[in-house]
Amino acid sequence: MRKKKVILKLALSAAIVISYTLNAVGAGERIDQEFYIQSDEAQLYIKVRGQDINNPVLLYLHGGPGETYGPLLFQAYAGPELEKHFVVGYLHQRSTCMSPDAPIETLILSKYVEDVGNTVEFLKDKFKKDKISLLGHSFGGGLGYLYLLEHQDNIEKFVSAAGAFSVSSVENSGYQTVLELSKKTGNQEAAKKLEDLGPPPYETLQEGMAWRRIGMEILDKMNEGLGKNLQMSKVITITEIDSIDPGWENKSMVVVKAMYDELKTLDLENRVNTIDVPMLLIAGAKDILVPFSTLEKGYKNYGGQKEYFILQKSNHMMFIDEPDLFVSKVIEFFQR
Repeated sequence: MRKKKVILKLALSAAIVISYTLNAVGAGERIDQEFYIQSDEAQLYIKVRGQDINNPVLLYLHGGPGETYGPLLFQAYAGPELEKHFVVGYLHQRSTCMSPDAPIETLILSKYVEDVGNTVEFLKDKFKKDKISLLGHSFGGGLGYLYLLEHQDNIEKFVSAAGAFSVSSVENSGYQTVLELSKKTGNQEAAKKLEDLGPPPYETLQEGMAWRRIGMEILDKMNEGLGKNLQMSKVITITEIDSIDPGWENKSMVVVKAMYDELKTLDLENRVNTIDVPMLLIAGAKDILVPFSTLEKGYKNYGGQKEYFILQKSNHMMFIDEPDLFVSKVIEFFQR
């Protein structure tokens, strides 16, 4: 009997040790840190957050280019839930938000793709991963495609949230959509401005931005604008920043002006057939900036496993309009 008790105690002790070891490995440390990554002549600010450093790593690429509050908005609305499942890196792209100014001559697409590459390598090294995943919104989605065309071996999965394949497709569709919307709502002043402007292509940034501004004004009057669900107080509270720097908007315009001529020629619709990374494409049904119709050709040509989902109540900032549904679809995609 005594021998059985000793064996039982040893077995129990072993079980406790094994259980403790599994818990220690399975439940890693939380992370909430900021880093500066050197990318040639630029410094890139990145905030990294997650509830378990053993989780898969997800790099977020915000819109724009030069989107003023892009990484902060995503962190505030989609971040809290995503951080339960991933180590999330919120990259502030070159010369944007909390990243220092870079030389204006370096504000070109190839440098932004290079920045993504340097950030991916930083995250792989820091968290000892062979691969990470990407989630890009709008311009960040296009940036994701460009990176995958060169370095898809580094990426596990990719989520494109209204990431344009072709800027010319977006311009043509956007102009027609806003013109139809102005007529449908009886906004004769807006319709006249658009008819005077004429359809794309456009030579200047001012012309290229005109239909977008008119469209946003119409949506704001309908209470369907980009900011209808945005609460900056929530952004400041969750991201724990001291305040919004008014200089960020000036930085944003510098980036947009520098990149406009190059961006308007971007067309990846017939190039993404070589990418084999699994992709989830998410679009907003009410998005006039990058409607799903402008994504269909690129989606059809995309070479890897793919699926799409349209959020019926969302505008362009779908992770603000329907954050719970957006995040649940992203998590489901990664769990498959």
